[in-house]
Amino acid sequence: MGLLPMLLLLLWPPPTRTRCPDFCSCKPDGALSCPDAGPGFTRLSLTYLPVKVIPSQAFRGLSDVLIIEISQSDSLERMEANAFDSLLNLSEILIQNTKNLVYIGPGAFTNLPRLKYLSICNTGIQKLPDVTKIFSAEFNFILEICDNLHITTIPGNAFQGMNNESATLKLYGNGFEEIQSHAFNGTTLISLDLKENKNLRKMHNDALRGATGPNVLDISSTKLEALPSYGLESVQVLIATSSYSLKKLPPREKFVSLLEATLTYPSHCCAFINLPTKDQNISLSIFENFSKQCESTARKPNNETLLTSWIPYHDLKLHMCKAEFISL
Repeated sequence: MGLLPMLLLLLWPPPTRTRCPDFCSCKPDGALSCPDAGPGFTRLSLTYLPVKVIPSQAFRGLSDVLIIEISQSDSLERMEANAFDSLLNLSEILIQNTKNLVYIGPGAFTNLPRLKYLSICNTGIQKLPDVTKIFSAEFNFILEICDNLHITTIPGNAFQGMNNESATLKLYGNGFEEIQSHAFNGTTLISLDLKENKNLRKMHNDALRGATGPNVLDISSTKLEALPSYGLESVQVLIATSSYSLKKLPPREKFVSLLEATLTYPSHCCAFINLPTKDQNISLSIFENFSKQCESTARKPNNETLLTSWIPYHDLKLHMCKAEFISL
């Protein structure tokens, strides 16, 4: 072997490996098992796992563990039902950068009353994971499902039973094409983030039926052609940048709580003017201020117009949108 190849071998970094925790079994091409960590062990980090399967009850006995992280594994393919079952102190689960993970069984996340944060990102799964048996009691539970390009549908009742308090859903960058009727039924939503789902075209008119909220709705960089007319009453912040397919908004009366909006077309803001003076209340009259933003918004070089409007409760005057703005 020549000198240069030998030098390259010496300088080339060795393959990244992780040491399987002493209390776990991580047999290559086998199933993970972590039956008992002992008292005081609070974080389990499993990176570059060689195993193919996380079976039922894989973490049984980890009563003190607060965080479980599974990441950077090219071998992991399946998580079976009850893989994360009755871990009563567990607060965070992170499953990230496991592109060959194609299956998460129904009920994989079961009876996790203190779970605050579940992140499932950059995997190969083809269906939205079942989170309906988590039964978290934590306020503002955060579910992050992102960069899973093979998930095409958010089905009905997908989050019912996830938690019994408020929740933030960060569902961005996936392969979603459709959100079905009653998808968010049974939830109390602080924020619903659907941005960067670039194939998302259809959100059923009853997708938000049965839900309370959301207070914040972000549909930026999607192909949604319409918003549901039901369930927008609680929306205080609407974000719809780079939403070029959204040519028409629901009737302005649906946005009775809206305080702030970031929109794509000037004509979006024009939808909120010319309210009848009779029957106006304070929550409806705030829409008059949108027209001021219509007049002052400049068109960007790429013909996208971004409207960012914070709507105060004072100095409300009615102005007509200028004729040169897009008419939809």
